[in-house]
Amino acid sequence: MAGHDEDRPCPWSVVAVQIATGSCPSHQRKDTVMKLNHINLYSHDTEADRAMFEQYFGLRTLVVRGMKMAIMQDNDGLVLIVNHFDTKLEGFDYPRQFDILHIGFIQKSRKDVDALYERLSADGWEVQAPRNAHGAWCFYFRAKGGYFIEVTTLTPVRPEEAYRRAPC
Repeated sequence: MAGHDEDRPCPWSVVAVQIATGSCPSHQRKDTVMKLNHINLYSHDTEADRAMFEQYFGLRTLVVRGMKMAIMQDNDGLVLIVNHFDTKLEGFDYPRQFDILHIGFIQKSRKDVDALYERLSADGWEVQAPRNAHGAWCFYFRAKGGYFIEVTTLTPVRPEEAYRRAPC
């Protein structure tokens, strides 16, 4: 393909969009070696976060371990864990601050983004108003556990960015 340099990686933002839209040939493989299994988020309020992910994002709760951990799953099998561990794993300390800027949920349309914004706002969540950002319609809000959640439409690939390589 014109302009596609197989030896140099795409900028991450272009790669993410190409993967999501299926437009990057190198990411259309059928023999993927690994699939993302789970995400584990440190939370200051695991019960509030568990309820939020169920109510607004349709995740199913699989396991609740007191006030310390909730394990949820989406319809594609991805497991999301929110935890408030005070203990250490052998040789590994869980971070007490947030290294993750945000996690994102994609919606099919601007109307779906607006509808979820209205639900969250009506239920008393502090939600930024939806806006155009990075080529998509989106909003952000803070989960009770302390991290941010983005709700967005798919970011379109602009023709001038497709397969363009940033100088390294």
